[in-house]
Amino acid sequence: MTVPRTAPRLGVLHCAATGALVAGVLFALLAAASAIADPRASEGALVFLTQQALRAPAHPVRGLGVAMLGGLALGALIALCYNALRILSRRSG
Repeated sequence: MTVPRTAPRLGVLHCAATGALVAGVLFALLAAASAIADPRASEGALVFLTQQALRAPAHPVRGLGVAMLGGLALGALIALCYNALRILSRRSG
């Protein structure tokens, strides 16, 4: 008799923190690219993350926070969906 194998559960907090970190790093890279290269080229991606252009000094801080909150929510949602669908990986013995 074989024991059915299941996929390991993903930690929701771990995935949420990973999503927040990835979104924060992505935001920082886009902000740096915008400052170094043509600001109009990277501003579209920054506006996608923050819903505003980075013209005032407080905008980058707010944008980083919004990006990290979005990444936090997305990472948690990915882990929750993965854990809910792990029944698909069960093998019948």
